[in-house]
Amino acid sequence: MNPRVAVVSAVLTIASLGGCKTAPSPKPNPTPAEAPKLQSASSALEAPAAPRAARPAQPRTEGRLANTGLIIDTFGTRHWAKDLEQTPSSVIETGIFRFVPYLSYRADRFELNIYGDPMHPAGVEIGVYAGKASTKEEIRDLMVGLLQRPEDRELVRHLSLDEDELVREGLTFKVTPPTADDAYGGWWLSIYDVNAVDKARASDDELQVITVTQPKDEPQAPARTKHSRRPSQSPRVYVPDYSREADGYIRTDTEDPK
Repeated sequence: MNPRVAVVSAVLTIASLGGCKTAPSPKPNPTPAEAPKLQSASSALEAPAAPRAARPAQPRTEGRLANTGLIIDTFGTRHWAKDLEQTPSSVIETGIFRFVPYLSYRADRFELNIYGDPMHPAGVEIGVYAGKASTKEEIRDLMVGLLQRPEDRELVRHLSLDEDELVREGLTFKVTPPTADDAYGGWWLSIYDVNAVDKARASDDELQVITVTQPKDEPQAPARTKHSRRPSQSPRVYVPDYSREADGYIRTDTEDPK
């Protein structure tokens, strides 16, 4: 027989019989399959970020009133505002603006208050003491110029200069006469978001950070100003430099909190 044919025949015979009866090699212990590196990286990228304190929703004044810097600059361009200065803001302990931090500016008989987060004010008001009708009209025109929407401007133009209050899309437009309990002899035009004002109230812990005790030898704000709305039980005033971050109000000056 041809040797080559014999070898082929033997191979076929072994294959048909299931191969050689050799002892099977021990199988290695299975190891857990590793996730593909690409999948692992993708999972890491898609993993949710660590939870952080949510920043309060922007007030309704956003996009409808000018920003704080422009409000102050515009207020300061008036002929009666040549001596404009930032004044101490006493902690208000009653009424809608109780415990709401604010910035206050005064020039002669005129006053500007900006409530809440300076970057996203919850409310703005301008007042005058012993103002004539023409002066009130000038303040109304000033406020109209600070509004961004034609509908809001038109509403303010139609506010009664004696006393009035209208609400449009979450914003309150209010004229407070000098005879009101919280006016302290001043006439006020205010624009604010009630819900944002409520959310802008500082907690007890925040008040400890952004208020200081006014020194006794430092002259107090005149009683006629709206800084207190009602006489404060303590001489606390807000620091002139603060902001609101995700975790709450903080000081932005270089001094250590008291």
